[in-house]
Amino acid sequence: MKYFKFWVKESFQISIAGKTQEIKLLSGSNESKNAAIEEARNRAKMIEQRIADRSRKEEYEVAIKEHVSDIIDESNIISICRYGAKILNTNQYTILDLDDYPVDIFDVFKSLGKMSKKERIVFKFQERIKRYPLLGSDFRIYETTKGVRVIGKKYINPSEKNYTSLMRKLFVDWIYIQMSKKQNCYRARITPKPYRMRIRTIRIKSPLDCETNAYLDWSKEYEQKSEKYSVVKLIKAIGQDFSHEPVIKIHDRICNLHKNNKLA
Repeated sequence: MKYFKFWVKESFQISIAGKTQEIKLLSGSNESKNAAIEEARNRAKMIEQRIADRSRKEEYEVAIKEHVSDIIDESNIISICRYGAKILNTNQYTILDLDDYPVDIFDVFKSLGKMSKKERIVFKFQERIKRYPLLGSDFRIYETTKGVRVIGKKYINPSEKNYTSLMRKLFVDWIYIQMSKKQNCYRARITPKPYRMRIRTIRIKSPLDCETNAYLDWSKEYEQKSEKYSVVKLIKAIGQDFSHEPVIKIHDRICNLHKNNKLA
């Protein structure tokens, strides 16, 4: 998981086919703004060289391009997403948001018809984990507005060879799978979506937007309204209880789990 505490957006002049062109780069550093500027300058030179050499861009772990509001520890941070909600980013736990479930031919012989959609998702997930012991045996399963969130105590590294295949078998969203692989972590929204609370949604185009007065003013109303909503409700725990672990306690507290409010 790669993230930065300090961000800058700088313009540079580079040469392309003998002509000077301007490029703008968003760059980050964990040292300082000045270090981020130097990093941007180095990137501009690399881009110029790569264009001149006609070389392909190398594959590498993508940084989380979001403002970091809290660093819990080296494996867990909280960032602000593009619409202002707080996101837990972790490479300590496996977090899956499931909005649907896989259907198979043997479902006709099961009592799925009497279950709600969320109950079916949980039922299907519990079936799947019996087939794939790689996932571990300890889980916390939560209800979300539209589906189910699963937090697994065992971390499944997204860079592992059969990761995509395993996630698809669990019916994890394709975009979420790709994001987990690129950022080498899992993400979970821990504060409500603004539109579900009927307040104005802010557009955050870069981490720098979170340093503006416009964002700071908006965030006061957002945080005040958020207290009246929950993001998750606990459905069940499977295996060993790990609710006492610091990151899980933070997740549950910020999600307003124990307030049992309306989900948003």
